[in-house]
Amino acid sequence: MAENLKTPGVYIVEKDTGANAVVQVSTAVPAFIGFTEKAEINGKSFHMKPVQISSLSEYELFFGGPVVPVYTIKETTGATKDLVMHGKSYMLEQSQNSTFYLYNSLKLFFDNGGADCYIVSIGQYGDPSNPVEITPDLFKQGVDTLAGEEVPTMLLMPDSLLLDEEDASYYAVQTYGLAHCSKYLNKIALFDVWGGNNELPIEQKNKYVDRFREYIGLDSLSYGAAYYPWLKTNIIPLNSINYKNFVLESLQQVLQEEHKVMLSNLMGANTEKEKNYWDAGLKNTSKEYKLLRKTIADRLNILPAAPAMAGLYTRTDKARGVWIAPANQNLNSVVAPMVKITHEEQETLNVDGISGKSINAIRSFKGAGSAVVWGARTLAGNSPEWRYINVRRLFIVIEQSIKNAAFSVVFRPNVPVTWAVVEGMIANFLTNLWRQGALVGASPAEAFTVLCGLGSTMSQDDINEGIMRISVKVAAPRPAEFIVITFEQKMGADG
Repeated sequence: MAENLKTPGVYIVEKDTGANAVVQVSTAVPAFIGFTEKAEINGKSFHMKPVQISSLSEYELFFGGPVVPVYTIKETTGATKDLVMHGKSYMLEQSQNSTFYLYNSLKLFFDNGGADCYIVSIGQYGDPSNPVEITPDLFKQGVDTLAGEEVPTMLLMPDSLLLDEEDASYYAVQTYGLAHCSKYLNKIALFDVWGGNNELPIEQKNKYVDRFREYIGLDSLSYGAAYYPWLKTNIIPLNSINYKNFVLESLQQVLQEEHKVMLSNLMGANTEKEKNYWDAGLKNTSKEYKLLRKTIADRLNILPAAPAMAGLYTRTDKARGVWIAPANQNLNSVVAPMVKITHEEQETLNVDGISGKSINAIRSFKGAGSAVVWGARTLAGNSPEWRYINVRRLFIVIEQSIKNAAFSVVFRPNVPVTWAVVEGMIANFLTNLWRQGALVGASPAEAFTVLCGLGSTMSQDDINEGIMRISVKVAAPRPAEFIVITFEQKMGADG
């Protein structure tokens, strides 16, 4: 600039120090893969395309509402029954292709603190003439759409629970998701145990947990976390169940005579307003209709736990940090776990000496909560390094944040000045994490080390080949999972 100075005065020169800041990546942005009512807006299709949303209303704009299951009431003489009225046993037979978990799972996610997330629609159930075919390949294609996407940090596939467990197609999808997370190193998969919505006889208590451990495989286990059992929720209010959920002709066999008149008027109504009028009359006067509706609501309110956990992860990250274990907290909108787990029964869930695949329990504790998350382990339960969910997720954040910042020095001279810049920007980032309590140590020097240079991380051959090697070591906090309190009687001194 000195060559161009011709007029007397004061000139300002700004110089770039060459340093770049490491910006922390997002921590709790799940990707939900499943079936939706539609996948388009203004004629533009979003089938098999990740779409970011931040609320249920935004979801409905792109993907529509929930599926409406229709039930036929049938009298039964068998041992299996849904309800008893007037001394007779009845079953509610659900219409085919009308069970999907994604929409209500999203409600559970948002109710537990969820915010931004991605939706991948792999099929649409809005066309009755074109029933959805649920196959493992659809879910795998949905997972593949996330390849190269840096933002989603969790992977959930609640509708994959509709796959068959007997032929292991469910597990094929889960292992595919684990492999994806391990390949891209930027997300963790949350699973539910297939069959976790069933209370089994004592002799078969661990049937589905054992099968999950057997078929989930041995690879990439630190990138997955499983939860058991499913949840009884109040996501779906009783008032939302109405005449649309019934084959109306089948209602006639259970209603009182005076209510059959209302039903006939409902069936003969021509407008939606008229139908709602007679439906409201049945709701207000018929005990049988209320019992049927409650039976349906209770059934639809049984949901997998992983979506609620995704919301809890988000809530914990915002309030306390990704390094805090997402456990010992009560889940919102949950009445109770589907299966009651005792202290002794959880021992085999939390620590399995043979497979090492830990399953996180959701339990009820009197006075503490209706559904308390009582586990914080990844599937790699025998790994001393990657045993805990918060450790795995903290390392994902650190690795991805540093990786993104390191792009700023690509093609720079591989010389001491650049090495100092790299060490400085990473050390500043880790120091900030240490100050927040994310790293263990009385000082930054005890909490982490960052090395980059000839003789420490690189040889001359590395430099000649254009390779810059950076070594980062951090001490992550581990949760106090087992609290041991020792008591000893202190004897009084003589005299």
